[in-house]
Amino acid sequence: GVGRDCYLGGGKPVAAIGFRRKAPTTPPPMFSFSSKGRTFLPFSTPNTSTMSRSRSTTSTSCHMIRCAIITFAAGIIMLHTKTSHSLDNYLKNDRHDLFIAPENMLVGAGAADTKESMIELDIDNACPRSSAINTKNNNSPPPNLMPLDRLQSIVNYWHEINCPQKETCQFASIGQHLLHIAMKRNQTLLTVQVGAMDGRSNDPMYGMFVETRGKNYVQARNGDIAPGRNSPFPDLRNWLPVMIEPVPKNYEDMKETYLGIANDKGLACAVPIHAAVSYEDSNKTSCSFCRFNTADDAPATCKGKPDWVKLQLGTLDCEHSNPPYKKNSQCILNDTLPCNSLVKLLADNFVPTEHIAMLQIDIEGYEYILLDGMFKEIPDESLPPVIHFEHKVMKYQDMTHPLVNRTSRVDHTKELLSSRGYHFYDEGEDYLALRLV
Repeated sequence: GVGRDCYLGGGKPVAAIGFRRKAPTTPPPMFSFSSKGRTFLPFSTPNTSTMSRSRSTTSTSCHMIRCAIITFAAGIIMLHTKTSHSLDNYLKNDRHDLFIAPENMLVGAGAADTKESMIELDIDNACPRSSAINTKNNNSPPPNLMPLDRLQSIVNYWHEINCPQKETCQFASIGQHLLHIAMKRNQTLLTVQVGAMDGRSNDPMYGMFVETRGKNYVQARNGDIAPGRNSPFPDLRNWLPVMIEPVPKNYEDMKETYLGIANDKGLACAVPIHAAVSYEDSNKTSCSFCRFNTADDAPATCKGKPDWVKLQLGTLDCEHSNPPYKKNSQCILNDTLPCNSLVKLLADNFVPTEHIAMLQIDIEGYEYILLDGMFKEIPDESLPPVIHFEHKVMKYQDMTHPLVNRTSRVDHTKELLSSRGYHFYDEGEDYLALRLV
């Protein structure tokens, strides 16, 4: 209240959660009440001629109660409006600094990273010019990876803004916002995908960065997700995707997919790895890998099978393979291919594990084994702030082949992640896990 009448500060709130803004010297009033008939009158500037100078105590009390109610309601509306905006709206306003308390860490477009938090990518080795993907254009990724402390702060704040509304609390949304900020800061966003298949089919990374499949979270306005199938990223040189895929046909198709992305979207570097992640033996660098025979000269009985049988069910667990394999044993090949822990596979390809922004896992029910092993080799302070993994097959296996003397695969995975500060959001067949620290 100002004087005897009720004024709400101008169209942009002074006290906004998570932001610092200089308060206007004289906030313009938005609403007032006329004492005559007690009607609500909107106006842009004070009109003292309509204000009563003599009010009874009862009238003044009622007036102030109305002011308090309207002020509270308007505050709720303002808060809802602010939380429904995308992170991009705030970053575009130079008067805003994205502020994360209590560390006093600025994570908006104007804050500088410390030298201690920065890490340079070994571009010459991680992105060899011998790779067709990396020579498709003359682009080079920025040498500085987006540092983990900045990534973590952005994820913390993004979660606060977006996850009360499930429609914006999505893997695609946080991915698009992280890349958008990396581009603003001329840094490189590092993502790792285990079980990348062909790099396109039902691929969330392809969906959020290359095609978007009808949802553009970066250009969202007032909570409305922008329609259209065009990517918000015409130039992807700030994205460094690492894709691990063991099935030979998938691996070759994946390289072709990323060659096309480099050609069409300016992707400067990609790191395809033909290997399997394994935690069976730390000294083991090659593994027996069972997969479906997709060769042209494969037996006739092997042809005509659905793609999910032929391309998605490769496994290191050959003795206890999936039921579709047992029904088609004449079509199963036992290959030897490189394998190692996730950290060692990345190190062999000159990719650091300290600043992984997002980890995507789809390995047909073995996600719990990978995460269990990964948490034993990556310290908590270096964990990716965003992990996205499939739970559908794990749930099926828990029903048909429950683990002996152990909790279920899904519960075990959630316990592992929860103990390290991750919060879960169910996306149907997948979980989005956000580390909030």
